[in-house]
Amino acid sequence: MSRRIGAETRSFASYGRSWLIVIRGPRGMAFDRFLVRRTGFSLVSLQYALAGRFPYHPTLLLTTVGRRSGELRDAALPYVPYGKDLVVVGSKGGGPKDPAWVVNARHHELCWIVLRRRTVPVRARVTDGERDPELFAHVVARKPNVGRYAERAAGFGRQIPLVVLTAVSGEPLA
Repeated sequence: MSRRIGAETRSFASYGRSWLIVIRGPRGMAFDRFLVRRTGFSLVSLQYALAGRFPYHPTLLLTTVGRRSGELRDAALPYVPYGKDLVVVGSKGGGPKDPAWVVNARHHELCWIVLRRRTVPVRARVTDGERDPELFAHVVARKPNVGRYAERAAGFGRQIPLVVLTAVSGEPLA
């Protein structure tokens, strides 16, 4: 069964720029990861910012070790500075399951990020708004859509994971 997407939905999802829809496919996501690695800029983050009428958030490339495969997995993620650390949100749009990169970070806390075209080894600490309400409030104040995603995820019995990234060297990331 196929589903036709109406012009109004398409316009909202891409803020009137239909070429932005292309980047959500597998090739577009691969291109976005390449772009973040080389420039620090994400077209996918830009698309969501435009569609939600939010400001663009800077994006990093997180590399985790696959839980089952042991292979390196990349994800381009917008981040929020928090003290000397960075926080990324595993919202997956408020869906029923955590993103694969969160599952991987839970099993292998040692990860790498590409931030401002520099690779930095980091430790990932997975928490959520229930365990760390101050951190959750900090993130929601900067990214209001996270609050809506948390409400949606609660309908599935899921807490939105917040992943705090701390440089292994102890240097400030923010």
